Amino acid sequence: MAPPVVGAVRPKDLQAWLKWMVEERGYRESTAINRYETLAGVFSFAVANEYITKNACQHVRTSRRRVKRKAKKTIRLPTLEEIEAIERHLPGPYKLLVWLMAGCGLRIGEACAVTLQQFDFEAGLIYVDRQVTQDGENEEPRTAVQKAITKGRGRAHCVRHLKWRDLDEGRAVPLPPSIATRVQEHVQRYGTLRVRDAVNRIPGDYLFSNVGRTNILMYSLVDRLWRRAKQSAGITRKITPHWLRHFFASAGLSKGVPVTDMAEWLGTGIHASPTRRTRT
Repeated sequence: MAPPVVGAVRPKDLQAWLKWMVEERGYRESTAINRYETLAGVFSFAVANEYITKNACQHVRTSRRRVKRKAKKTIRLPTLEEIEAIERHLPGPYKLLVWLMAGCGLRIGEACAVTLQQFDFEAGLIYVDRQVTQDGENEEPRTAVQKAITKGRGRAHCVRHLKWRDLDEGRAVPLPPSIATRVQEHVQRYGTLRVRDAVNRIPGDYLFSNVGRTNILMYSLVDRLWRRAKQSAGITRKITPHWLRHFFASAGLSKGVPVTDMAEWLGTGIHASPTRRTRT
């Protein structure tokens, strides 16, 4: 089923989509609202740049203000020069992370979990179907401390399928030739980390790992490397890795990419019928 023309998306379609995510797909309300906020940002950018004339999201009055994550209202997109400066100051094995986020729109967890098997170099696509998260299964707790960390942020890092998709689903995202070249150079220079099927793991040849190349790449390391690189580049204003997704969206829309295509590439796409997902 083809996605609807963006101009035909109405507030009631968005309301139905929000309801479907929570009631039929079983997402947490905060997860549904987070997806909605990302889509709303894409629509706002499209209106500001006259790609469309109306933003249907402005007329949806939900509980999003109550549950959405705290964030500054204004995000000043990083420039290409700033992105390049940060990338130059990252250690070699992690430079590619920047371009997977800025050039393909991947989330941090999705970029950390990229495997060689996800690339179709001939078709120019990357198939995004997994992510690194911190909600994996822990060993059977024995002490009070171990019991306390079986919930929330203290849980085990894991690689799992995208939480808003069925197990056999993902999304296909265009792979620019320049980034395809970077991927191939990365593999030739640094190799991959072979991960076998196990608890909290999905098998594959992973492009990124911890410093000792003994395990998957953790969020804490990415955050530490990002902050150090930004400081070394002399950038004082706030720029987070997640903002690279906004850079990707704005760059694509400025080149005439349809809003619906961009939303699908970002993993926030809506369809003609909110009760049915289509594969990308």
